Amino acid sequence: MTTPKEDESADRSAAGTRVGIWELAPGIERSNFYALLGTAFFSIGLLTLVGNLRPYLFNSMLDIPDDIQGRVSASMDVVSEIPALLLSGLIGAASDRLGRRIIYGMGFAILAVGYALFPFARFDWTLYAMVFITACGASLVAAMLSAVIADYPRETSRGKLVGICFFLNGLGVASLVGLASQLPKIFLAQGMTPIEAGRAAYWAVAVLCLIPMVIVLRGLPRRAPGQLEEREPLLATLRVGIAAARDLRVRLAYASATVSRASLSIISAFFFLWMVQAGKEQGMSPAEAMQRSGGIFVVIQITATLWAVTVISFIDRIDRVLFMAVASALACFGYVWFGLQDDPFRPAMYVAAVFLGVGEMSGILASQALVGQVAPVRGRGAVIGVFTLCGSVGIFLAAIVGGTLFDIWRPSAPYILTGCLSGLLCLMAVYVWGRGRAAAAAAV
Repeated sequence: MTTPKEDESADRSAAGTRVGIWELAPGIERSNFYALLGTAFFSIGLLTLVGNLRPYLFNSMLDIPDDIQGRVSASMDVVSEIPALLLSGLIGAASDRLGRRIIYGMGFAILAVGYALFPFARFDWTLYAMVFITACGASLVAAMLSAVIADYPRETSRGKLVGICFFLNGLGVASLVGLASQLPKIFLAQGMTPIEAGRAAYWAVAVLCLIPMVIVLRGLPRRAPGQLEEREPLLATLRVGIAAARDLRVRLAYASATVSRASLSIISAFFFLWMVQAGKEQGMSPAEAMQRSGGIFVVIQITATLWAVTVISFIDRIDRVLFMAVASALACFGYVWFGLQDDPFRPAMYVAAVFLGVGEMSGILASQALVGQVAPVRGRGAVIGVFTLCGSVGIFLAAIVGGTLFDIWRPSAPYILTGCLSGLLCLMAVYVWGRGRAAAAAAV
């Protein structure tokens, strides 16, 4: 026999908890929700710092020639996606069995080790070894962020939860990248050599990785919603993600992951590299160029965060596929216009940065909201794993093509390329939306 109080608690658990405007899925507590918000602030920012610190690494620590920096950066991005290409599906499936908490915490721990070892790299195989180690942690973090965001809301609040999480993502990126872009100059002002300043910057970031690791281990539930039992083979859960692609909307979600993850990586991998090269042409040192361009990057991210807050107010009232079409069109315009800027230090760059921020966040929100809706509860981690795998393919291709165009055409070429890919995704979304409307009309 249960008491009335226990029955009331069980009913509340089955119905799900409400925190402000967010309705949570059954079994998700307030403490889990707050832990998600905390990790959302750190996750993407800590991943992007790998690329944001790269120009200082190239120019002040490794002395890599300007005319090959784009291709070296692309090679690093290709290596960084090998763990994701090999493991993304298995990471999601493993989290369905072991729970998100363990995999997420391991990701931040490995990321911290990677940042701590990075300053010891040379312009040889050791550089790519450090990239690989860091990428292993980044793969776990990226996959688990998507999985947890998909787990926590009820369907009526899915868009709003995606919005607040990526608002915090953007705020975290702006804060962490704004800080990291200043670190080398701060340490140089304390009398350190350029190499010592770079090491101190990387080690400071490594320490930051421990904060979200603690939040994850203490705040996330031990089991994932719809968690699969130990007796089920790991590859059996992975097949769930592959089989789900029979749905046209799932295929659109996977395609959107390819474009949105590539778009995000383009910003972190090539922005400061472009700014440092442009700054050197105008007589600036790498540290000075990073400091001056840090404001532009912050504008991109602040705009993205404010746009996420705006989207929260209407995303759950709009068809997710239609929103994907609109978001892709905004991303197409924002990336192409940003990439067509000739002098990145002119005031017009700030206006272009605003539109880039809108395009960046639109693509991310649309992609995450759609996959969260179409992924099944049971085996959701496997679907998110394939979703992450598709994102890795996008980063892989964008790195190769974008890095080559960076060297042989113009440093802003990766942005123009990403804008064109967003345009193609827009056309695909319009097609899927039209098919859905036609099917609905035929069923009436």
